[in-house]
Amino acid sequence: MRVMLARALAVEAPVLLADEPVAALDPYHQLHVMGVLRETTRRGKAVIAVLHDLTLAARFCDRLVLLHDGAVLAEGSPLGVLTEGNLEAAYSVAFVRGRHDDQDFLIAWDRRSS
Repeated sequence: MRVMLARALAVEAPVLLADEPVAALDPYHQLHVMGVLRETTRRGKAVIAVLHDLTLAARFCDRLVLLHDGAVLAEGSPLGVLTEGNLEAAYSVAFVRGRHDDQDFLIAWDRRSS
């Protein structure tokens, strides 16, 4: 995965499409890859990424589009999109929201198992 990302970045295209760029990576490399993608946007490139890790999406993305049943459920800033109602509607589970070092995080939490 990291080699593919390096190749994509080497092309220097104005837009990078990344489908699950951190899938199967350990937490250190997930953060590193997301940091590289974030830095890419700061250099004026566009990055469009598909992510299932909502905490990484909240931490590294400027805008989110939340899909449900093939349609857009919500779009906008991470805090505007990742609301309790939107998340429960999209995933049918509850989420616990936290904050560390001015960064929000989410943990999926099935209320039935509490």
